Amino acid sequence: MAVTVTGMFGTGKTYFSGSPVVIDIAGLEWSSSSPFDIVRVNVTDNNGNVVGDFHADTGGQSEISFDIQSALRSIWADYDFADEIRSAMAALTATSVDGQKAERRYRDYTLQLSTEYLDSSDNEFATSASQTFSGGRCMLGALTEWERYNIANKEDADSSHLEGSNKRNGDASTKPTSSPERVGRNSITSWVDVNSDGTTSVFFPSAAPVEGDGTAQHAPIVLRDTQDYQDFLFVNRRGAIETASALMKEALNISVEAKQYNWVERPSFKPSRSVLMIPSGGRRSWEMSSGYVDRDWAVWWTQEFLQASRHWMLLDGQYVPVIVEPAKKSVSIYDRAKQQLAHVDFTVTLALEG
Repeated sequence: MAVTVTGMFGTGKTYFSGSPVVIDIAGLEWSSSSPFDIVRVNVTDNNGNVVGDFHADTGGQSEISFDIQSALRSIWADYDFADEIRSAMAALTATSVDGQKAERRYRDYTLQLSTEYLDSSDNEFATSASQTFSGGRCMLGALTEWERYNIANKEDADSSHLEGSNKRNGDASTKPTSSPERVGRNSITSWVDVNSDGTTSVFFPSAAPVEGDGTAQHAPIVLRDTQDYQDFLFVNRRGAIETASALMKEALNISVEAKQYNWVERPSFKPSRSVLMIPSGGRRSWEMSSGYVDRDWAVWWTQEFLQASRHWMLLDGQYVPVIVEPAKKSVSIYDRAKQQLAHVDFTVTLALEG
């Protein structure tokens, strides 16, 4: 039986673990007397651990497909972004033009395929074939539904297909290229690139401004403002760490809550009643803005920064986790009746009390 696995699998192909990853299995052969024809696919990580078990009855068909996205997501379940945070922290005081690099390697996986059928002679399941397919690779991140809709073949959804799609920032970055990135005078900037070995996030300090140099690294074109901005790190939809610089509005709020509870005491001759108060909250929040930007950057702030699942903000010399929420339920990007730049407003809440 010459079973083949195609689709979103193959040596040199790397797919995003957060998107559907559909593999196509062909060449299956079955006995006409078997009422049950089952294909089983085990996904194993680089250490040989089974991270996904997929099986289905083919109904005697020679082809079948599986979406192994859940298995690939579990391969990255233990990943910690601490290295990227440390690299960004090092860039705050660095003076080298080379920047601080945080490299992330792809993670390999293997498919173990077996076929089972019900033997009509003894009513027991028997294995008729077993094969191993190696060479699978995956990375953190996902494509949007719009991006997947515009990809003609699912085989082209691998990260290498994105090569050259973003000349300034690299393959894993989502920043626009239509105009320079506006940052604060003391902000760090970044570009994110995908190479044959993995993903590289490079953070450039303010003391070493970078310009587009036309090399494979595609350093960002940066326009520094005369005032300070608030620096952020966030995980974009392709699973890479990027920087963002926002304008701080003159607004600081601190949430304080206090709940009262009846304090139960032992019965006594004299009446007694006491109330226990437990304070909570103390999280600081700020109102911020992208500043006035063109349409492409306004879309990026709305579609990328606001919708990211993880954010960190530079506060008192440390990147700390924060919660970013839009100031309004809907964000107006442009109005053809008004020829002016747009701004995206949002609220940042410290994810730590105190």
